[in-house]
Formats: sequence, C-alpha cells, structure tokens
Amino acid sequence: MPVRTHTCLMLVCDVCGERYQPDDYVVHFADLTEARDLTRADGWTVTADRNVFCGIEDVAHQAALEALMPPEPVSQNIGQIGFDGSEEA
Repeated sequence: MPVRTHTCLMLVCDVCGERYQPDDYVVHFADLTEARDLTRADGWTVTADRNVFCGIEDVAHQAALEALMPPEPVSQNIGQIGFDGSEEA
C-alpha cells in the first residue's frame, strides 16, 4: 500500500491557545464544517473565516468575539430630533 498524505484540522483557540481535546485526546477533523458542527455543543465557535474561540467566557474571549461583529447601523429619519434637541435635516 502506498504512503498517502492526509490533511486534517485541529482546533486551537485564537485567544488562549487551548486545544479542543475532550476526554484528553486531540480530535482531528476532516474539514471546517465538521469542526464547527461537532464542537458547537461544547461552546466552541468556528467562523467561516477560520477564527476559533473556545467556550471560556471571560473578558478577552468576549472582546475577540465582539470584534468580529459588524458595527451597529446608524439610522436617522428626516425630521427626527437629535440628542441635543436640534432637528436633523
């Protein structure tokens, strides 16, 4: 049988460097979709851009997740009164 190269993925948190290894073994995934689907229940987040976050809920992890969010939309309608009491055009 010939030697074949097989590429797999291991998940490592981008914030703290923690490896995904339930029950003390490192899991190797076939692709990003499999990694995302199989780790979601354990609190891990894997984005389409290959960002990986473990389930730790601290300030550093929350800040990293929030940095990926788009800015909130700013909406102001014609004739709406601004915060300073002036009418916007």
